[in-house]
Parts: sequence; structure tokens; C-alpha cells
Amino acid sequence: MKKNSRILIQGAGVAGLACAIWLGRNGFRPVVVEKAPDIRATGGFVICLSGASYRFADELGMMPALKQRDTDIYSASYHNSKGSTLLRLDYKELFKGVDFIQITRDEIEIVLYENAKELAEYRFSTSASKIEQVDSNKVQVEFTDGKQEEFDLVIGADGLYSTIRKLAFEESEVINHYLGLQVAAFKLENIAGLDHKFEYHMDRNRYMVLYSNRDGKLGSVFLWKSDQRNPVPIDQRWRILRESYQDASPLYKNVIEHFSDETPMYMDNLLQIEIKKWHKGRVVLLGDAAHCMTLLSGQGATTAFIDASHLCKSLIAHEPEQSFEYYEQKMRPSISKIQPATRKGAKWYIPETRARHFVRDSAMRYLPDSYFMRHFKKKYSRV
Repeated sequence: MKKNSRILIQGAGVAGLACAIWLGRNGFRPVVVEKAPDIRATGGFVICLSGASYRFADELGMMPALKQRDTDIYSASYHNSKGSTLLRLDYKELFKGVDFIQITRDEIEIVLYENAKELAEYRFSTSASKIEQVDSNKVQVEFTDGKQEEFDLVIGADGLYSTIRKLAFEESEVINHYLGLQVAAFKLENIAGLDHKFEYHMDRNRYMVLYSNRDGKLGSVFLWKSDQRNPVPIDQRWRILRESYQDASPLYKNVIEHFSDETPMYMDNLLQIEIKKWHKGRVVLLGDAAHCMTLLSGQGATTAFIDASHLCKSLIAHEPEQSFEYYEQKMRPSISKIQPATRKGAKWYIPETRARHFVRDSAMRYLPDSYFMRHFKKKYSRV
């Protein structure tokens, strides 16, 4: 693609900021727009970079800064509803020889922004409101502040509820796979006394993950069965979480009661996005905007980083249409495997029947830990 081309990137998350770095360093003029007023703080989900995403981050020279912000979590344990330990994992052994780093989403976005802030124009608290393909080479974009501008390319990296996807694609082109699950996450004081560790507490219709943070806080993630399909208003989230766990054990309730209104709570339903084509004209979608896989896949952030890297490295040498096709050819085979596998796996995270609940807990209790070590090592080695 012609250098000095003006490229709109909507979304200042992992995919959007990675695009800004690749494009800005190679002579393009990226403009990043973000609905939020600044780089977002979403409560500190732990994500990972592994395989190709790890190597791309290293190629960009970001790995030293990322390693300084590593979560330093060395182990994980899984517990049933009575508190009995079913499985223990040693992360140092598990990820030996694997390109892998764990970091919170907030932290990786801070590192990305530090690398990207001088390479692009940034506009916060705004969004595209209308997109029109002027000709085969230009896109006219109108913004929520009333401005109208032309761009050579538009990249939608604006997440699950992507505005770019809604503006550029027909509703009939998008398939929504609702998993029937709700997720919430927030930080609190380290009331569990965890140190460099994940703890998974699993009931039949819900579970809770607790983990230690570098800042001394405790991270918490809750997952439960729900028919909710619309975003939950911020002022209703704590009430809904509390009601969903009202008959849970004291451990769950204690964590929920320690939520503070001063701390952001993330809450959403688990929804996968499936689209036959991730591009249309001079508009292309990346990450969750194109193929949200949900947090159960454990590969959303790493895939978003790989998306951005494949697309932008191709744009440096080729025209957009060739680059779009290349990006899809590289990414679609793995996405097409991960999405249905995640939907199947969801049935074991939250078992719908007593029989499946019994099988899940029994497998964790009686299969050797080495079986699960091999499974996770394979999973994070092939990305």
C-alpha cells in the first residue's frame, strides 16, 4: 500500500494499538479514535501473549517492557464446591520452553500505548457514526462530533460491540453465538492471601477465579449461567452478581461483599461473533470485532495481536485487497477451530447436568496432573 496513506483505526485496545505501531513505524498516517475518554481500565483481566503474538511483540521490541509487568503467577489450583482440591498446576514447569507471558489487559494496553503514542493521531471520546465507500480507494467517514473526513482505509478494532462492523456490514452477515453465560470481574483487597497464584472455585452452574496481582490486589472473575443478552447498566451490576450467587458458599459471598463502588466492575454476556468475510471494500475488522471467541478460549488478546501483525505487515508490502485476503487466509483456519471448540468446552466450565458435573470434577481429581499439563502446553504452543 502507498506509504503516507491515511488509515483510520477505531478502537485503542490490543489490536488497534498494535496496528498503530506497525503502520506508524512504516510511513503510514494512522488516526486512532476511541469512544472512551482515555486508555481503558477494565478491571485487570489476566491475558496472555503466546506463540506468534509473543514473537511479533518481540519483533516490535516490546518484550522487555512487557516482562517487567508480568503477573508473576507461578501456580494454579482447582477446587470443587466443598473446597476440596481437584488439580494443581505448576506454571514454571507447564510453560517451560513455551513463548508465553501473562499480563493484565490494562498493563499490555499501557505498554502498547507507550510505544504507539508518538506514531499516530489520537482522538478520545469520539467514534465513527457513518461510513461511505467513495470509490475503490477512499472511504468517507462522519464522526459523532460532526466532522467528515476521507481515509484510504478503515480498520475496525473496536471490540465485541463494534461500531465499524455495524456501519459497514449488514446485520444478516453477522452470526451471534450466545453461550448462555454471564461474566463479571473486579479487583479487591487480597482477602484470600493469594501469592503468585490462580485459584479456581467451581460449582455446577457457576465458578469463580481468584488471582494475585502485582499491585497487591486480588483479581476476581465470576462466570454463571444466564439468559441475559443485553449489556448490563453499571449501576445494576453488583446487584445482579450478588443475586446470581445468593445461595453460593461463604467464600463466593465474601468476595462479592468486598466489592467497592470506587472500583470498576466489568460485566457482560459471553458472545461469539462469526462473519463469512472480515472485510468489505476498504473496511476490515480485527480481533473481537471480527471473531470474538470469548474469554473461555484464553486466546482473544493473543489472536488480536496476531491479526494486527499479519494485516499490517502485509499492508506494508501489498495493496489492501491482497492484504485482506492474506490476513484471512492466515487467521481463519485457526479461528474456525477455536470458536466451535470453545462452545463445546463451555459445557464443561458450567455443566448443565449433574452427570457432566460429576465427570468434570472426577476427571480433575483422578486423572494425573501431567495430563492437564500436556493439554495446556499444547494449547499455548500452537497459537
